[in-house]
Amino acid sequence: MTCAHCGAVHQRGRYCVGCGKTMPPSTLPPRPVRLAPRPPYEVTDEMTQPVLRFDVRPRRSPALERVVAEAG
Repeated sequence: MTCAHCGAVHQRGRYCVGCGKTMPPSTLPPRPVRLAPRPPYEVTDEMTQPVLRFDVRPRRSPALERVVAEAG
């Protein structure tokens, strides 16, 4: 499909490669969706990886650090 605005022949996607204008929808049928095959066995929670949880400690504000540094 060529662009009606700039005449660029090679087009890719929704916008014109030459001028950036929106192209009309493609007349080709949509591509089929391919899904990954399911495993032959049942997947349980014990088979998945655990979630690592870390203790989060709040940082001290920079203003307090400056006051301590100036006094010391």
